[in-house]
Amino acid sequence: MREENATSIEYFKDPRRIVDLLNGIVFQGRQIITTDNLVEKNPVIHNVYRKNNKVVAIENTPDLSIMMAWKNLKFLFMIQIQTLEHYAMPVRLLHEKGTDYYNQWKKLQKAHKNCDDLKDSPERLSGMKKTDRFYPVLQIVIYFGKERWQAAFQMDDLTRTRVFPEELRKLFAEKPMLLFEVYHFQNIEWFQTDLRQVCGFLQRTNDKTALQEYVKENEAVFSRLEEDTFDLLTVMSGIRAMKLIKRDVENVGGGFDMCKAFDDMMRDSKREGKREGRREGKREGKREAEEQMSKLIQKLISAGRITDLQQASNNKKYRKKLMAELGIA
Repeated sequence: MREENATSIEYFKDPRRIVDLLNGIVFQGRQIITTDNLVEKNPVIHNVYRKNNKVVAIENTPDLSIMMAWKNLKFLFMIQIQTLEHYAMPVRLLHEKGTDYYNQWKKLQKAHKNCDDLKDSPERLSGMKKTDRFYPVLQIVIYFGKERWQAAFQMDDLTRTRVFPEELRKLFAEKPMLLFEVYHFQNIEWFQTDLRQVCGFLQRTNDKTALQEYVKENEAVFSRLEEDTFDLLTVMSGIRAMKLIKRDVENVGGGFDMCKAFDDMMRDSKREGKREGRREGKREGKREAEEQMSKLIQKLISAGRITDLQQASNNKKYRKKLMAELGIA
């Protein structure tokens, strides 16, 4: 699954899509966050490297994180991309968020130690001042599975706290994780980038006719896809033929023409169908000839016509004559 993870990370590292994702999922399409809210224009990519000319991602770490600002406050937006269900996802998210808060705390400790400005015992014990603040962490899981997410949504699902008395249970209550199921998200019109078309495309991969119609209806977008979008659709849809013809559908002015890719694949499919039909026709003709010869041999042997059998085996014209005589069709 590393190719799928790496390709999706490459796609979502675009700041425009990060903003679109946040506005679509959190604000239901309202354009609240813009790229101007990004403190960093390039997100941090965790544990991704190149090997054998391929982008490879190491799992069990947050895939992307980017610092964002709202007015004079900052928050960290973490993106975790999954192609398979992870049964311990709430644990992973808690660990990743807790690790970031811990690192923020240690950074404060170091800064105060260098300044030597902690005065009283509580400050020295805490390694920070009472007025110090942490930036919050927002996490989202992007799930590319074709089936709905059936794994845990929150720690309560893993700890079985529902059996506790209500007074105790509510003390353990946590908010469910923020989950974006690409194949099942219904309100794709909330997205303003090609993330809308990515969802629409992948949600139709089980229906070839519907997929072709969707690509045609959105020709303005699909005729000039960015490379990372083309790669994402190729890998996630499982239509490997698109990978083989990628350079053939590259536009002179930039981008990749998915409409042409579909036309090319349909032509290739029809040609292959015709070739297979001809091959099948030849195989069927051969089987029929073998059956006719078998019937002829049986009848000639039964009639004791060995000389005719010998002549028929070497003379096609004579063989046809005997078949007609004996009523072998």
